[in-house]
Amino acid sequence: MDNAWKAFRFLETEPTSRKFLSSCYETLGLEHYDRLAFQQSTRFLYLWRQARQYYLTAEAADLSIRPLLLFYGCSHLLKGMLLTRDPSYPQNSRVLQHGVTTRKLKRSAYVLTEDEIRPQKEGFFAHLAHLFGLSPLQDRYLVNDLFSSIPAMSQSCALLSDTPALWQRLQWTALSALPPSVSEGNEALKADGPWVSISFPEGEGALAYSTETFSQYIRRLSTASIPTQQFHWRDRKGKELLFPQFALYALEQHPLFRLQGQKLYFWNGSTDSLPLPEWASHYLLLYLLSMLCRYETEWWGELTLSYGLAERYLVEHFLEHHFETFPTVIMKQIYQINPHFLPM
Repeated sequence: MDNAWKAFRFLETEPTSRKFLSSCYETLGLEHYDRLAFQQSTRFLYLWRQARQYYLTAEAADLSIRPLLLFYGCSHLLKGMLLTRDPSYPQNSRVLQHGVTTRKLKRSAYVLTEDEIRPQKEGFFAHLAHLFGLSPLQDRYLVNDLFSSIPAMSQSCALLSDTPALWQRLQWTALSALPPSVSEGNEALKADGPWVSISFPEGEGALAYSTETFSQYIRRLSTASIPTQQFHWRDRKGKELLFPQFALYALEQHPLFRLQGQKLYFWNGSTDSLPLPEWASHYLLLYLLSMLCRYETEWWGELTLSYGLAERYLVEHFLEHHFETFPTVIMKQIYQINPHFLPM
């Protein structure tokens, strides 16, 4: 299982969960942060414990019911993430609803990738979207787009749909120091410590831009937390980006980049529909797959017990990816508030 569980187990006692929440609420500038942490610490620790049990059970479960277990495990991790930002959750019964919907009765010629999921104005997902800056949400999300928005799934989706992959894998290299030919004459580039070099391939879309236009494109979509002033661009045989290694994880907060383990991806799709953060895409997809488990048993049985549907590969690939990576996705989110508290 994901190594993030080792850190989450640290939160499965009342003293550690209370201390962690108190630190989060103090960082957010909330009054009476110790009292708020005390009120939520028991709920907080049981969320992590129950989430871990759901995932352990899902690991041994048959594919026919695995999405249902993973959906509730995912929901518990997201509730734990939410409590690091919102000490009053749940404020009312409305935020306990899923906050998304899909057609319960599918058409006879049902195609999974053509289905859609619609966020609602109230509920759990809407509350998460508000707290973590996802507004405004689209009215609906196509399943194929959600699969494609996950870097690890992008190539598989492209092969099955005969379309270009929207995420491009990038080559990056750690440098002990910048070459003198790069730093000479530029004091800002003489900082101590390791650097990172990222090479961008030639291609269509944004990858076809000139280095200057591409640099402006990256900066235009950056957030305040990304130190773009320390970026240095070189255009030799192709575009190359140099920046201090400490900024690598900050780069992941950029909507055009994803860092998964040692793999770095760049979004080369349209900026009109930037990908959702992975925690949001995973929640929406697991919601739909869990609904299929419960209400479309004939179609779901055909998918899981036979090999007549190509979507089976996408479903299995996604569930494996979710199981292996989602706790780390959540860990990265809560680290943005409290980066030094949990043991890793």
